[in-house]
Amino acid sequence: MKQIVLVFRKPFEGQISIEYLFYNLSAYLKRGNVEIVNKQLSYYSKGLLNRLRNLFSITAYKEKIIHVTGDVHYTILGAWFCKRVLTIHDLGFMLNKSPAARLIYWLIWVYLPVKFAHRVTVVSETTRQDLLKYVKVDETKIAVIGNFVDEIYQPFLKPVKKTPTVNLLQIGTTPNKNIDRLLQAIEGLDCTLTIVGKLPENILIQLKARQINYINKYDLTINELYEEFKKSDILCYTSTHEGFGMPILEAQAAGIPVICSNCSSMPEVAADGAYFVDPYDISSIRAGIEKLAADNELKNNLIAKGFLNTKRFSKASIAQQYLNIYQNL
Repeated sequence: MKQIVLVFRKPFEGQISIEYLFYNLSAYLKRGNVEIVNKQLSYYSKGLLNRLRNLFSITAYKEKIIHVTGDVHYTILGAWFCKRVLTIHDLGFMLNKSPAARLIYWLIWVYLPVKFAHRVTVVSETTRQDLLKYVKVDETKIAVIGNFVDEIYQPFLKPVKKTPTVNLLQIGTTPNKNIDRLLQAIEGLDCTLTIVGKLPENILIQLKARQINYINKYDLTINELYEEFKKSDILCYTSTHEGFGMPILEAQAAGIPVICSNCSSMPEVAADGAYFVDPYDISSIRAGIEKLAADNELKNNLIAKGFLNTKRFSKASIAQQYLNIYQNL
């Protein structure tokens, strides 16, 4: 098999998800004597010049398997003399853009890279269906390969609660995370909300106006993030759109009950191990939190189903699926 080159973006502050996933998969495959090189791009994917530099840096590779691991899709256009694999995690970047910007992103980030790649992987069936709306392509070219759950996320013995206050955990602060509706839903509840991610000014204003007890943390290591899961009673993941939804699986693996949205990729990822709510309906979110906080039988049932669900997303299983792609090329 040819040498495999995994191409990584140069991550901005707070961007670690793609890198964490594929550096781990790379290390796992190397232990099986698969020849892999990790290449982080030299320039941030910002501005025309930097992006051209990133693209042309790939032309130096010849007779290899080039795998662009995500976000910097356009760089695959530089892999003229190689077998080419492109991973697409999410197509949310196509939303809420001006017509001109949307056209540029469609052409340079979606249409041309997908057409030029020999194989395309997506992290969920939802993302596959979204992609097919943007590009007409032979569906056999696209493989659905999810993300793995890290082994650090394990069930633990939870101490007996001394207060009725519910500890809610929210991962992420981008607009699709739907925090504004979550804050409306929990206003007046006896709860503490831990939000992981830098808070924009409009969310800070709402937290103060609604008198919500909250804790804000960001730039956490995976060990620190796991500790936040261990402190929580419920993961609230009421996004309006997700390409995958990794925190759902992390909570399930740790034995934390999950409330998540009934749309996008989240039902696909959570299976029957979560309590589903309508992310656009504030009363639905509130009712779900109140129900799950009060019903221990329901909580225990969802936790048990969550443990079973995470078995679909082991590192060994995900790594083997990528290896199959490489071998078939």
